[in-house]
This record gives sequence, structure tokens and C-alpha cells, in this order.
Amino acid sequence: MFKHIRLSLTGCLIVLAASSCSDLLITQPKQSVGSDLALQDITGVRSLLISVYDRLQPNTYYGARMMIAPEIMADNVRLTNSNSNRYFNERVNAVGVHMQQFWDNYAAINEANFIIKGIDGSNATDAEKAQIKGEAQFLRALLYFDMARVFAYEPTKVVNGFNLGMILRTEPTSDASQATFLERSTVEQTYQLIEKDLKDAITNLPASASANRLRANKAAAQALLARLYLYWEKFPEAIQAATDALAGTAATLVSGTGYQAAFTTAPNPESLFEINYVQATESLGANESMHSLTTNLTTGNWGDVVPTTELLNLYEAADVRRAMFYSSTKSGEAVFFSRKFSGSRGPFTDNIPVIRYSEVLLIRAEAYAMSGNSAAAITDLNRIRTRSGATPIASTVTGQGLVDLILTERRLELVLEGHRFFDLKRKGLTITKANLSAVVPYTDFRILAPLPNAQVQLNSKLKQNPGY
Repeated sequence: MFKHIRLSLTGCLIVLAASSCSDLLITQPKQSVGSDLALQDITGVRSLLISVYDRLQPNTYYGARMMIAPEIMADNVRLTNSNSNRYFNERVNAVGVHMQQFWDNYAAINEANFIIKGIDGSNATDAEKAQIKGEAQFLRALLYFDMARVFAYEPTKVVNGFNLGMILRTEPTSDASQATFLERSTVEQTYQLIEKDLKDAITNLPASASANRLRANKAAAQALLARLYLYWEKFPEAIQAATDALAGTAATLVSGTGYQAAFTTAPNPESLFEINYVQATESLGANESMHSLTTNLTTGNWGDVVPTTELLNLYEAADVRRAMFYSSTKSGEAVFFSRKFSGSRGPFTDNIPVIRYSEVLLIRAEAYAMSGNSAAAITDLNRIRTRSGATPIASTVTGQGLVDLILTERRLELVLEGHRFFDLKRKGLTITKANLSAVVPYTDFRILAPLPNAQVQLNSKLKQNPGY
């Protein structure tokens, strides 16, 4: 998206990075100008906002891991027989192997906190102040939501009374001496902060269907709020937020043969929010990009991650999404690779769709189904299936059967976009995989990631997740 910065404001270094070993902050010496003064210059605020976006890009976050790990920890994809050992432990749900590196999101959260706290005092127009604050609020919500999904149960799916969420920091800290050790808030409190941030972002971000979908925008905030409400099982609220998002975006549902082309277009016509990579400066490299891990289209790709036979068999022959997988061989093994991340914009610089129009439709469909409005749910579900060339769902399907079909549709539509593990988790479902000796029930402690031990040892108030 942007060339990474760490951060120089008005020629004076101030480091606004959160520690990876505790909820305290690692800082470097500030020179000449404090953060409050530096952030009075709108150029500095804009630079700091860019840094928050940049923190979404690495292969350890949306660049690869956030997209692949939730798929291979569940049942959508597997490793080829000959592989580089990447994601091997995730494939077998090994103890302690999860997405705990997302604790590093606190660095970006701290930068967002500086923006939210300081933007009103900057030398910008009121319109730009509102825009930047709204973007920072959206990003902070996304960062906290991703951590909550990894480290905590959903509020309605708590196991054995363990209801802890995240340490919540909303005040910026530029010096370690200012930081204090905190306890984890409850997951309900964590969701409440995310909800507030998204509602504030919706208020601050301008209503414009032509908004830049490579940056946070009102419709994207409404869509992320709908996703939050779905996880929270607040179904009427999810329906309303999804409806608002669909009505306020220039994103659209792509039909027929245009589906494959959409994934080679930037932004994807379906994206409400997409992470952009600048081809000249932000290639993730042959080793760690979605392109290198899921295809063999370029010499040197690993091509380790392929769909399970179970997933492929769920597609109807005429479904255009089935054509997103192409047959190939790897070390003598017949496999199917994905076309979603084909490197069409340049080697290893595919954009990453975070929220797509089809996901928002499926959020609303599930919320309708869970609310007992089967007709409305089927209407949304069949918009996805009709555009894909799949057989529409009969109007007679209701209840749990309809919910199950919507969850299956999410597999077909959102594979390799980082949803399947979280879908099973938020529904309290067992993970069942081919070639594994045992299932992973929802009550298994491996469903939650362990907090990094260094943080737990440093902060006596920080309670580790069960089983670790």
C-alpha cells in the first residue's frame, strides 16, 4: 500500500511502536520535538496514518498468514505431499501453533491512538480531520477485532466461563515510563469498544459511493460492523449494518466470467476495503506471498497450499468459482491451484480483499436466517449462487438446514480469504479434517491462541488462555 515508515515527523524521530513482549511500549529516544507538537502538522498525521495501513501488509498479517492460517487450521485447504514445511503445524493443529503474532497489532493501535487523540489539534480542515479520525477509528477496530477473534471466545460462545478479551488501550503512549500494566478486559467490553470505534468511524467518514476502497470508508466501516454483529449474534443489528453497507458502496456483485477477472483488477470490483501493494516497492517476495504459496504460475513458487478434495466436491460443475482452481501436478501429485492470487499486477504483489460485497450479502443472509426470515435469507443467498452459475436454493429450505447452506456457501465463496476457522469457531462447531486422526472440538483449548509467554511473564496481571 505504502512504503513502510517508522516514523519521521517534521524531521524529528518519535517512535510510536508497541512492545511485542508486553502491553508496555518500546520506545527510542525522542529528539527535539514531542509527539504532541509533531502531530500538529497535518503532514505528520498523514504519515502516521500511512504507517498504520502499512502494518496490515506483512506476510505475517494480511499479506499471507491472516488469509491462509484460518483456512488450513480448518478444513478448506491442505498441504501438497511435497512441501516446504510452511503451515505444517497449523495443518495438524499442533499445540501452541496459532496466530499469536497478531499481538503485535498493539503497535498499530498505539499509532491509531495518537491520531485519534491528536488530529483535532492539527492544522487541517474540519473535513480532513473527520476523514482521518474516521480512518484511524476503523483501523483500530479492525486491529482489535482480529486480535479478539484469535485470542478470545465470542461473547455468546464462552467455554467454561472464560470470558476474557483483550487489553484495551485507547490512550497513546510515546514513552515506556507512561505505560502501565493492565488486565485483560472481558470479551464483551472488547466488542463494545470495537462497536463504538466503528460507529464513530461511520459518523466521521463521508458518505460517498465513490470513496477510495483502498482506504477505510463509510461502507467498509458499516460492513465490518455487520461482521462484528454476526460474531456477537446481534442479528437485527447485523442486518441493518449490512444493508447500509451494500447501499452505500460502489462495490458490486460480479457475475459470470467476470468473476475471475475481478481478482486481477485493483481494486477488485467487489471489494469494500482492500489492502493495496505498490508493485515497485512492496513485493512480499517469492517465499511468503499468497501468490507463491497458492499457485505454481511463477517459477520459484512454493505452491504448498491447495484445496481439499472435500471443498472441491462442494462446487457444482457449472459454478464459475470452481474454475478458479486449475489442475496441475507437483512432484508427481495431481493437485489444484488457485487463481485468486495470480500475480497479475506484478510478482508477489496481489492486493488483498479484506471485505467483499459477497461476504456482506452472506452476513445478511445468515443474520436473516438466524432471525427466522428464511425468504430474505434465501434471496441474498441466491444472489450469490445465481451469479456464480450454481443451482438456486429452494424456497422451502428453512431453519438449521438453511444456516448450514449459508455456511457452506461461505466456504465456496470466501476460500483463501481467511474466514473458515473463524466461522467454525463463532458457531461453536467441531473442526473435522481428512487424514487427521482426531477432530478438534470447540471446547479444545487449541481453539484459542496462546498469549506470548514473554508478555505473561512480564505482566503479572495478564492471564494466559486456558491450557497453555
